[in-house]
Amino acid sequence: MNTGLQDAANLGWKLAAVLRGAPDALLDTYQAERHPIGEEVLRISGTMIRMAMVRSRFARVLRGLVGGTALRVPAIHRRLTGRLSALGFRYAAPDGEHRLTGTRMPDVDLADGSRLYEALRGGRFVLVGTGDVTGWDDRVRVAAPADPRTDTLLVRPDGYVGKVFPGTPDPGTLRDALAALVGKPGL
Repeated sequence: MNTGLQDAANLGWKLAAVLRGAPDALLDTYQAERHPIGEEVLRISGTMIRMAMVRSRFARVLRGLVGGTALRVPAIHRRLTGRLSALGFRYAAPDGEHRLTGTRMPDVDLADGSRLYEALRGGRFVLVGTGDVTGWDDRVRVAAPADPRTDTLLVRPDGYVGKVFPGTPDPGTLRDALAALVGKPGL
């Protein structure tokens, strides 16, 4: 179910952005981002069913021993939990983009005492840092992080990092990124 909700969130913000003037090519990113995740979720589900259905006593004991031991390793536990919840996936960053682009943004404290995922509830982009979003005010919220950081991050409505700006973004670079991901200003 998480996968379907994330599919809807991904496509929803992209459709809204294109209707407001973002390039039509933005819709093409839906397939590239979500299809591999759907395939992986099906692969994981199939593996889990096969493991649950083992019949021999030896295979059941081995499954319990190996599975129980593996889940005690924090890195394996985190990765498996992320895969099962479908929140542990990342999208491929376009060439030349920052390594955080396409990653799921963790929930962070904001300077006003709220949290990032509270700010995302309205279906808007959140610019974590500083920058002028005049013309996009209805679609982008600027929120200072409680823990000052060196980079400014544009977080998409689906919780993924859409763009990383070193420090305070150059106004022209910010405008270009907003036009590409959010649509034209004032629409």
